[in-house]
Order: sequence, then structure tokens, then C-alpha cells
Amino acid sequence: MKRILLLLLLFFSAFSYAQDEINIHDSYLSELLVSSDINSISTYSIDDIESRKKVIDKITSFSYIDPSFLKTTMLLNMLKYKLGDDVYNAAYNEYLIKVNHDELDVTALDFIKSIENSSQVDLSDFYNDWFIGKGYPSYEVSWFQNEDKRISINIKQTQSDVSVDFFEMPLPIEVIGEGGESQIIRLEISENNQGFNGYIPFKIISVSIDPEHQLITKNNIVKSGVDQEILNANIALYPNPAKGFINIQNSSEAVVEKVSVFNMLGKLVLVADNPTRPIDLKPLNFGLHLVKIETSQGTLHKTILKEQ
Repeated sequence: MKRILLLLLLFFSAFSYAQDEINIHDSYLSELLVSSDINSISTYSIDDIESRKKVIDKITSFSYIDPSFLKTTMLLNMLKYKLGDDVYNAAYNEYLIKVNHDELDVTALDFIKSIENSSQVDLSDFYNDWFIGKGYPSYEVSWFQNEDKRISINIKQTQSDVSVDFFEMPLPIEVIGEGGESQIIRLEISENNQGFNGYIPFKIISVSIDPEHQLITKNNIVKSGVDQEILNANIALYPNPAKGFINIQNSSEAVVEKVSVFNMLGKLVLVADNPTRPIDLKPLNFGLHLVKIETSQGTLHKTILKEQ
């Protein structure tokens, strides 16, 4: 009985502590929104790149960063970046009119729901990750450009706190050419170890992560990757079609870290971590399946046919 009471006490203490954090965010958000106009963000000196850099450095200088007034301020900037200026400003003004007209108290949850309804963008992950969750993401970007100027980019993410398993947030990447050319690419990150392919009309000599400091992030790494076409050719699945098992043939230097198999409806039906042996296909139904192969040098996508 004492053990049960102790567990209940710990649960309610943790719940109360989490609620206190949300309430503090509400207080900060109320001060930011109600006491200022639409330019409130610039009032707190994050409207230019260098100021945002200083604020982010301060926010991420501690292992525990939640909650803080600076973080709440940066979250508004991140939300504005995520939605775009026009959509965000329109939704922001609509919320302020509602609050002033109905004399409502500002809360982070109500604010996000109102912005969500106005913008028609699902912001539940944003709220759960940034207002409720703790910590920040760190990114590892691997890139390669071939002779035809096609670029492949692979993004890995780690999190500074276990309360968030993945931060879904657009990631800006700047590519810089040998002649001084530059272009910022906005990558819509939705999963870890995600790959992107595209065309850049100049020879790239360097890549940087979040050059305008739009996101709360730290400890980012950029490294040279490999030609994804060559990697794809050097990693194969056999036999294909297959009945009972499938093998991975890997003649590249990459390490196969994970294999995920999806049916044609997109449902995950099989996962193999660090596969070193043949993968058992018995759980799969007859038909075509999509295979996602995550490696140390990028992510590949292939198909297999499961025979009866």
C-alpha cells in the first residue's frame, strides 16, 4: 500500500510540475502577445540574424532549457518560419482580435489551436515537441553533388532530451558555390535519416545548417556524403521475388543500420535493426512491398515481391 501511495505521489508531483511549466509558458506568451502589437517579436531583439544567434546560444547553453521567456519568444519566430509571414501574421491578428473581443486569457494551447484553425496546418506536433517537450535537436547533414549538378542530402537528428523522440520542423540549408553563388533550401523534415534529392545549377563547395538562425538547435555537423546512385547500386536485396527470407548484399563501405518494410498502403509491417542475417519474411502477406534501408551514408528505397 505504501508503494502504491508513493507511486501516486510521484505521478501527481510530476503532473503538477509539468502543469507549472505550461502555466509559465502561458504567462510568457501572454506578455508577448497581449502587451505588444504584431511587431512584438522584433521588440525582443530577435528580428535580425545576429540577435537570434545570441538568443539561441543562451537558450541552449544549459542542459535544461524549459521554460524560459527567450524560448517562448523564439517559438513564435519558429512558428512564423514554419507557416510563412503572411499566413502567420493573418492567424496571429485573428487570435489577438478574438482575445481582446472576448477578454480571454492567453494560453499556449489555445493560441496554437487558434493558429492551427486559421492556417489549416496541423500544429499538434509543434506544440507537443516545443511547448510540452524539452530540449532541442541537433542535425548531421551529409551531402554529395555529382557531375550533373544533382545533389543528394541526408539528414540525421538527435535530441538533447528524451522527452521528444523527433522534432518535426522545416530545416533550412544553405549551399554555397565556387563562384560565390548561394541558395537556401528549405527541407521538410518528417523522419530521422531522411534523404532529399534535387538540382543546384552551380558547383557546390560548402553547405551550412540554418544560416539565418531560425531554429533552436545546437551542435550541428556537416560532412561530405556519397553518391546515392552508386550506394543504391552497391546495396541489393536478394532473392527478389522471395518467399521465406531475403538477404542484403552490401558491397559499399556503408553500414546497414535498419531495414523497414511497408505494404502498399504505407503500413509498417516489419523492422530489422542492424541486420546481419537473412530477414524473415513470414509476417508479410503476398504482394509488392516497399523497403526502406537506412545506412550510415544515407537512406535507400527499394521494392520486393513476397511470393506465396
